Amino acid sequence: MLRILTLTICLLLVVGLSNVFMISSWADSPQANTIKGDIKSVPDRLLAWASQEPQPKKTAAPADESEKNLKKNPAQANALLKRAREKLLSYSSIRAQITEKVEIGPKPFVISGSYLQGKDLKLRLEFQVQSQKKNDKPVGTLLEICDGQVLWTEHNIKGTSRVTRRDVQAILQQAELNPKSQPNMLVAELGLGGLPGLLASIQKNMKLESVSERKVNGKALTVLNGTWKDEFLAQWKGGDPASPVQLPAYVPNGVRIYLDPQTLFPRRIVYLKKNKETLESMVTLNFTKVTLNAPIPATEFAYEPPDGVFPVDITNQYLKQLTQ
Repeated sequence: MLRILTLTICLLLVVGLSNVFMISSWADSPQANTIKGDIKSVPDRLLAWASQEPQPKKTAAPADESEKNLKKNPAQANALLKRAREKLLSYSSIRAQITEKVEIGPKPFVISGSYLQGKDLKLRLEFQVQSQKKNDKPVGTLLEICDGQVLWTEHNIKGTSRVTRRDVQAILQQAELNPKSQPNMLVAELGLGGLPGLLASIQKNMKLESVSERKVNGKALTVLNGTWKDEFLAQWKGGDPASPVQLPAYVPNGVRIYLDPQTLFPRRIVYLKKNKETLESMVTLNFTKVTLNAPIPATEFAYEPPDGVFPVDITNQYLKQLTQ
């Protein structure tokens, strides 16, 4: 599930882990073995440049109304999440603006971006991390584009670009030949499913425990609450089942999903970090200006690498994993 977090935390982990939109099952992906050495240094490096920027004035977050009708009902929570994912897949297109607040390290910052989803694995996700200095260039950018055949990931940190590509159709064809693989979950882990993939990955790696109602900006939303499954937590025990779980600072403890009760569209997704006995927001994704089933030109899903940047093809990493 960390694969999706890489994109959701956007640029804090994406540089080293190569691939969010989904706090997803990064631990299960072929990338886990090839880029493991980068994980520890990346958050420190990016938090370092973030902390160099002037401290923005802190403003109180808009208070949500009290939680109502809280029910410990895992079956209902999982059923709602499944229905929400199926509903997203039924649309011919989704266009939305994303605002993401990241509260990792001493200085929170806001990332803005856009999200496009089409049929047949078409996807376009863009993020920008803006410097606090006026009229300055973006400190970092992230772009993920899939035209249904190839998924491109480009991230740029202070002028340095890195691009990866993978042939998703070749990977999915190989997955169909492997009786042990689950193509639907593979799509989620690749990050190809967009919002549906994000919800699929949450459902795979987290146990949803409760359902409640909250009002956000005057609108009533259905809230699902979840924490990691034991299988995910086990990887942080260092091989000793008896040892306590110690999650790194950049790995959340839980998730909270805010669904529109009529459409089941995920209006807000919050990743939570435990602080003593409370859970505090770590990464908050807000989806606004949502447009459904509107035509999207094919050019929106086309991509050419920047001049002088040589893409790294990581298709074989996935193919090798699927033949094991």
